[in-house]
Amino acid sequence: MTNSVHSDGNPSAEAQQEYWDERWGVQKSPNAWQQRRADAITAMLRDLPLDNPRILDLGCATGWMTKMLSELGTAEGVDLSETAIEIAKAKFPGIRYTAGDLYEIELASEPVDVVVCQEVIAHVSDQTLLIRRIADVLKPGGYLVITAANKFVMDRVRDSDGLVGVGDEDPEDHIKKWLNMKGLKGLITADFTVLRSTSVVPMGHRGWLRLINSHKLNHLVSWLIPQKRLDALKERMGLGYSIIVLGQKKS
Repeated sequence: MTNSVHSDGNPSAEAQQEYWDERWGVQKSPNAWQQRRADAITAMLRDLPLDNPRILDLGCATGWMTKMLSELGTAEGVDLSETAIEIAKAKFPGIRYTAGDLYEIELASEPVDVVVCQEVIAHVSDQTLLIRRIADVLKPGGYLVITAANKFVMDRVRDSDGLVGVGDEDPEDHIKKWLNMKGLKGLITADFTVLRSTSVVPMGHRGWLRLINSHKLNHLVSWLIPQKRLDALKERMGLGYSIIVLGQKKS
């Protein structure tokens, strides 16, 4: 794998692209956690006062989420990985997909009403600049749905939680700048008003999450509160693996 590094200490775009080309060449379809997150995002969007919106899927990977978004309006996708974009174009013809460096290319063919940015912000060299680029491509009053791996939970997981690519064995070309809910909200507030936040896929078995997610305790509580409702409560409390924030572009 390419291991070239910029003067700022971050891996080059080429090295990062090589990492994601390999990753998406293996995982072409969403797993159960990604599907749960996608369902939460589309539910948020359906609640917004939008009529056939133009939607940008920023960091679209193999395009499956862009396809879901195309059912809500006119959607297009962009991703660093050329491999992912080739897969997206083959699987979902008729949707505009673009490969390239998110800091350099034109993100969308024209201003959009919504940007969906899943699990990208933790894996880029300049988080503030990416948010600024997102704001620039949105129409006045447009919406951003952004997600990130939850640092609070990531710090409290163990191998048995089934997470892939979390540990120190990851290659250097995989940037990992985890954010907690406060950090993610703080990152976007210069350009966006935060409207709503939640999380999905509760997990974690270290610290006090060991108690919250105890199988024995959850089994006992389930006699009073069904497990599905209990998980939904944890998600609203921000105890899920992925955090989700909905923001509206400031005028």
